[in-house]
Amino acid sequence: MSAAEGVRTPPALTAGVWRVLLANEWFKLRKRLAFWLTLGFFAFIMVMGNGEEYYRARNDPERVYALPGAWADILGDMTVVLLIFASVALIMLVSSEFSWRTARQNVIDGLSKTQWFWGKVWLLPVLGVVFLALQLAIGGGFALAGTDLSAAAGPLVPVSVLEASGAILLAFFVVGGLALFISLGVRGAGGAMAVWFFWIAIGEQQIVSGLLGRAFPGLRPTLEYLPWRNVQRSVGFENYDAPTFERIVDAAREAGRTIPVHADVSTITLVNVGWLVLFLGVAFIWFRRRDL
Repeated sequence: MSAAEGVRTPPALTAGVWRVLLANEWFKLRKRLAFWLTLGFFAFIMVMGNGEEYYRARNDPERVYALPGAWADILGDMTVVLLIFASVALIMLVSSEFSWRTARQNVIDGLSKTQWFWGKVWLLPVLGVVFLALQLAIGGGFALAGTDLSAAAGPLVPVSVLEASGAILLAFFVVGGLALFISLGVRGAGGAMAVWFFWIAIGEQQIVSGLLGRAFPGLRPTLEYLPWRNVQRSVGFENYDAPTFERIVDAAREAGRTIPVHADVSTITLVNVGWLVLFLGVAFIWFRRRDL
């Protein structure tokens, strides 16, 4: 046996390698104008939305925008904006690695294709935490400014906020995992963004759910677990906050509408995990089999 044959190749992913991959992605992330522009536009939308609520509450005695009640608005419909902007940022960051040939150069410089792939996967938690922290900080800041701390009856940040935040991160992992899969396949920012938007806006909602739902009515409950539809159900703040859910039920009862049923959070969460594993698994296999 030769000396070369006697040396075992170290595993592609060790604790030290994971730290290096994270540091590399964070370094490149901070240098990309696309990331800062996307984050800036997202922050602008958060400021305008929460600022309007704060301003209206300041000028209308009938309105209240204060903690902890304001969390229902802060982590409400605006969460879909987070999922979209963070996914757009991921698409631009990953796709540019191919158009600029940096993916090929990284492998030439010593990274394996496996290491390069999992470095991109690091973007999911990094982008998710950054965008979510900004949403919480801006919304919570405006709501805190309108809060009378001396009259607060409970914790300003209830456990439901932490539960909803975890659900939002998982939701982004799913739609971001889909964006990563598409980016690795299309390898161009414009094309990948078009495919991703087509799926969430038309493909899943109208083509798959619409056509199959009409042709096979019995499939409609199952179609609710398609990735984008399931993600949207998973991030409702009322799923994790009892007072918010009770207000929705009371509003429906007063309006004579059908009383909503509390979502099955456990099943929705397990389905999200399943979609995440599927997207990353297929993306990894596909990426490994293609040339850079």
